[in-house]
Amino acid sequence: MTILLALIFLLGFLVAIPAGPVQVEVIRRSVHGHLKPSLMVILGAFLVDMLYGVVAFFGIAPYLENPTVQAVFWLIGSIILGFLGVLTIRHGRQDQDVSRPSRLLTRKRWSLLSGLSLSGTNPVMILWWLSSLNIFRDIGLVPVFTPVIALAYLLAGSLGLASYLLLLSLALHRAKSFISPRRVQQINTGLGVFLLLLSGYFFVHAILIFIG
Repeated sequence: MTILLALIFLLGFLVAIPAGPVQVEVIRRSVHGHLKPSLMVILGAFLVDMLYGVVAFFGIAPYLENPTVQAVFWLIGSIILGFLGVLTIRHGRQDQDVSRPSRLLTRKRWSLLSGLSLSGTNPVMILWWLSSLNIFRDIGLVPVFTPVIALAYLLAGSLGLASYLLLLSLALHRAKSFISPRRVQQINTGLGVFLLLLSGYFFVHAILIFIG
């Protein structure tokens, strides 16, 4: 059991490394020195990851495997990412003062909502939970999948996902004093473009499902 939880924690940590919309929101707040809002984004993502794990492990997954439902999720995600991308680029064009609080970035409720919404529009997490479970079953680490094991599995995996984001946030928060205002502008603009590209990808994915 201990080995299983350690492995699922490590797998969750590694899965969180590729850049995504949640990472972008964490980076934005951290480079501006807003640690608590950054942690609220991580908390929102953590809660949704746990929720999708419950959906995957306790039998509600077929509803979210419906192509139309998936397309709606992708479309909502596209709208949210597009909105955040535009805001980020606009913020990047302004004169940046890292010590000056940004209204949206400092709001804890907005940050929590960002984490919840960005993770909530990504039902692919269900597939990740189910795929990782199948891997550990194949190698014999999960001979019996009881509710207690399922909850421990969910907690370990979600903590692994959140741990990478937490380390990223803390590292950038500590490094903020070495980041010039000009560099902050460039970071914001780059993150905004990345969010818009993700928005386009989500939109195209949704359309392909609708017309398929």
